[in-house]
Amino acid sequence: MTSEEGARNRTARAGGWFSTHGLVLRVVAFLTIALMPIGLIAIYQTAEFQREALRRSELSLLALTGQAAAPVEQTIERALGVAEALGAVIDQIDDTGACSSFLDRYNEGRRLYALIGLVSPDGIMRCSSMGRSFDMRGGGIWEQMSRRPAAIVTQGRREAVADEPLINVATPILEDGEFLGYVQIAIPQRRIAAPAAIVDTDQAPLQLATFNELGEVLTEQNPDRPLGTLLPQGFDLADKAGLRATATVGTAPDGTALVYAVTPLVTGAVYAVGVWPPIEGFGPTVLPSLFPVLMWGASLLVAYYAIHRLVIRHVRRLGRNMRRFGADRQLPPRAATADMSRELREIEGEFVQMAGNILQDEARLEDQLRERGILLKEVHHRVKNNLQLISSIMSMQMRRTRDQSTRDILSRLQDRVLGLATIHRTLYESQDVGRVDAARLMREIVGQQTSGAGGGVDLRFDLEELELLPDQAVPLSLLTSEALANALANMKPAQGETGWIAVGLRRDGDGMAAVEIANAAAGAETEADAAAPAGARSGGLGMNLIQAFSAQLGGPCEISHRDGTYRLSTRFPIRETQYDPQDY
Repeated sequence: MTSEEGARNRTARAGGWFSTHGLVLRVVAFLTIALMPIGLIAIYQTAEFQREALRRSELSLLALTGQAAAPVEQTIERALGVAEALGAVIDQIDDTGACSSFLDRYNEGRRLYALIGLVSPDGIMRCSSMGRSFDMRGGGIWEQMSRRPAAIVTQGRREAVADEPLINVATPILEDGEFLGYVQIAIPQRRIAAPAAIVDTDQAPLQLATFNELGEVLTEQNPDRPLGTLLPQGFDLADKAGLRATATVGTAPDGTALVYAVTPLVTGAVYAVGVWPPIEGFGPTVLPSLFPVLMWGASLLVAYYAIHRLVIRHVRRLGRNMRRFGADRQLPPRAATADMSRELREIEGEFVQMAGNILQDEARLEDQLRERGILLKEVHHRVKNNLQLISSIMSMQMRRTRDQSTRDILSRLQDRVLGLATIHRTLYESQDVGRVDAARLMREIVGQQTSGAGGGVDLRFDLEELELLPDQAVPLSLLTSEALANALANMKPAQGETGWIAVGLRRDGDGMAAVEIANAAAGAETEADAAAPAGARSGGLGMNLIQAFSAQLGGPCEISHRDGTYRLSTRFPIRETQYDPQDY
């Protein structure tokens, strides 16, 4: 695996299961689509339920407000009924004194009202239960009387009538469509019964008040908290008159959220307003609206838990086991698979079986490679022994031969044989029989061939660590051996200097290697040598072999003789496989 692939894998694992390609995100997306119709239905039903609950709360609150204001309603309704009944009687009494006496006797028998009187169309009350007349044109009730004949309920206070707050109730007297005046009744507020007790609730209104169609407050239940201090800004009682019963949520001047319930008591005349603290279930609530979202979230959590429990954690463990096996060839531990699905158990079983087969095959290959390595080392060892045996036979033959030229020839052959023996010894001593340490090989060949020269040669090494295949190591060692023999034979140091030989091996460019062997060679090169092409300036056997070995390496051989140095070099490609495809 390349570093780029490893980085991509690490990035994918770091992204987790919530990445765009993760299983969880895709399941969540599909589950969201599947739950969308149910969610829309739930949202619609929740909205309908919330509206119905709000309507029920509103009706309940209006009923409680009407229940609390029932005594005021009953008192005013009774007064309107009395006024209407008296209007049918007193319009027949022409005598003012008799009319006043009749009203006085009626009021004295009940003692409910402060005043009962008959107001003529010109605004003068000539007949009253107090036996005197009153000019009504200076009061606010006359403004309502003068508009149109209708039932009137308003607040008033006349010191001549009573030294306390009054509620004036008036009904028109009509006969054959002709307006004859009003019957007016003044009700002391103390005569109005206390508000009715609120049943089936633990809450009481902060204020319960009544008002007429003009928005004029008639009564207030709680004098400690006037209605004006509780109404929100812009809440006009006159605008609420004439409408159906309503309940709204508003903010009082002190910033408190309150509920305002307005319900009619006497149609077109009297209304009740109740100021309530916030009541549970009234007004918009967030929780019911969140129910579909919570349901969707709970479904996703359950789905994620199920997928994680049944699939993801097992897939993760299987992935870790695969990565561990790929890294160190370690079989996964035997895990409890009771809660795994059958499909995942089959996948894990197939992986364990495949991993076991791979380990068996690798063990078999390692055994074969080990046996092959042992066999190759044994072959190289025996070849080395045979070559050394041949070298020993050559040594015996040289001791028996008196001809110096023959002995020189045998010595050169012996050096070549020992060079081959060195290669085979290096191969069977190395850990990898398929690779040869070229630097060590060249150092041993140089040491072997210069051992007979004593201390008269200065060896200079510039060897870089380089491993070669045996197919290249053999011609390299033979080339080095021939070049060294040539250098020792032609070494001519300058006067008073020690002879030297330099051996170099280095990497040269991308996939290339360079070998260089130089020696001291005092004197200028001849004109014939200078005119000859490189590699062809010597026609001896040694140079022919050097050229052949250089060709086997895959590079040309170059020779130069300048500045007192004889230099032989070649540059060849480093093979990575045992066999070159160009050979086939």
